[in-house]
Amino acid sequence: MTNNNEERPQWQVNQNRHTRFRTIVSVLRRYNVLSNLARQKNPDQVRAAFEELGPTFIKIGQILSSRTDIVKPEFANEFKKLQNNVRADDFSVVKQTIEQQTGKPINEMFAQFDERPFASASMGQTHHATLLNGQKVVVKVQHPGIDAEVALDISLFERALPLLRYIPESSVVDLREMVGEIKRSLFNELDTSIEVKNGLRFYRLNNADDIIRVPRVYAKYSTQKVLVNQYMPGTTIQHFMAQMLAADEDGNHQYDDERRYLAHVLVQNFLKQVFEDGFFHADPHPGNILLRELQPDDIGYHDTVPKHGGKIGKRQLPPYRLVYLDFGMMGEISPALMAGIANVVVAVTTEDTHQVGKAILAISNRTGVVDEEAFFSELAPFLSQYYNSGLGDIDFQGLLFEMVKVCRSNNIQMNPAVTMLGKAFGTIEGIVETLDPTLSMMDVARPFARKYIRENFNWRNELEDGMLASLQSLRDAPKIPSRLLSALDTFENGQTRVNLVFAHRKMFIDRIDSMVNKIVLSVILAALIVGSSLLVQSHPDNSWITNIGIFGYVSAVVVIIGLLIGTLHSWYTHWRRK
Repeated sequence: MTNNNEERPQWQVNQNRHTRFRTIVSVLRRYNVLSNLARQKNPDQVRAAFEELGPTFIKIGQILSSRTDIVKPEFANEFKKLQNNVRADDFSVVKQTIEQQTGKPINEMFAQFDERPFASASMGQTHHATLLNGQKVVVKVQHPGIDAEVALDISLFERALPLLRYIPESSVVDLREMVGEIKRSLFNELDTSIEVKNGLRFYRLNNADDIIRVPRVYAKYSTQKVLVNQYMPGTTIQHFMAQMLAADEDGNHQYDDERRYLAHVLVQNFLKQVFEDGFFHADPHPGNILLRELQPDDIGYHDTVPKHGGKIGKRQLPPYRLVYLDFGMMGEISPALMAGIANVVVAVTTEDTHQVGKAILAISNRTGVVDEEAFFSELAPFLSQYYNSGLGDIDFQGLLFEMVKVCRSNNIQMNPAVTMLGKAFGTIEGIVETLDPTLSMMDVARPFARKYIRENFNWRNELEDGMLASLQSLRDAPKIPSRLLSALDTFENGQTRVNLVFAHRKMFIDRIDSMVNKIVLSVILAALIVGSSLLVQSHPDNSWITNIGIFGYVSAVVVIIGLLIGTLHSWYTHWRRK
């Protein structure tokens, strides 16, 4: 299908751009969106604005609903209410998109294709279909022109960001950084080939891991705008949890064994994704995990796996399976980062703030001067909350947001993979807490972390480093008495020097420098005024000398007015920030 913009005259395209830009700016101003986002206030107003602005902004809100490292939990929960009111495309449009993307007639790929979609969202719609070999599949097809529409709206949204200069400074959220994150997420989602690669890799690493099942991605039928996945029946695990909680209220314990098994498998598999695969599902919310109850005549009902703990023999799997869906948002961890995360998990066991803080610093980037002691002191309240509370009592969404804010305020930039992992960890933890409140993810994570450190610990290198350090110490040992005597002689002769280090010294020096400059300027202004007065009074008949004196007066007045305006502006900015 030809892009609608290409069929229109350029003047009409430009007119539509201007009209859309005016609409976006008008809605952003009416709902005070930029200010509310920057200050993280009034989430209901922002949600209403996004709904009014249409599909692209609805999708932006849905992305932010799972990014509690960017927005407060109140915003994330409000954005979860956003609904897609998108009219489904006619089958003729869907058919044309598939055939244009694949270069084949639709009947050469599918034996049957449901013309009515079973779901339609802002980016595309989803149909049931059957391949020529009889395999049931799910086909996701993008709406025509949605990529151009998203690109236009994002570019116009970026053009609206200069309105930020009218917003009092706020360090809660960096709005430009937020828009950059949204832009990357949107364009990644529009490129279905990324989800195809993710799905193939996740299938290879996790399918048939205990009761975990992953739908096969059919890359030969998928393109940039068409995604074909194996169909797997089931209901969301959220539906099962609702049934389970209702049974608990009635005193019925029929789901006890199943819920504990599901919780254990979810934790074990997620930690395997992190510490063994280095590739994890970054959006494992309950809607992306299906639970399928098997019947005796279903394929796979009698599947077996090796026994736990390395025991000899096989055990039969229970009659249900967990199915992961949606591989558009995945996280990847390098071996070095994996080791750093393992160190953080192990350090948490010590309940030593400095050790945990140093482990966090090791996996973060420094964007400026970092006062480590100040960072550790700000980190302590979060860690004490974690130490003194059960995991079920901790709001992981709020904890992650506050952690990111503390890091930013201390010139520390957390690795995006780490924040993504923290968000995914919190999501899985929420499911596990509902299924089995007695199971702690951190208790299970520690053995995984220790195992990773143990398996990746290079004994030879560590032994060589230790021996070299010991030899160096032996060489230096005889020098200790002479150095000690030298230090005592220096102290006795009064030649000792003490270096003091205090926090925020750069800010202190800058403040002193500013004060000295103001004093010097005041002295110069006073001298200028006095000198001008002497010139005017001593040579009243000499016009050009008098003019020099008057020029001195005017210059002094202009500088004084400038200083006064600057001081008032500084006071006003400080008052608004407070």
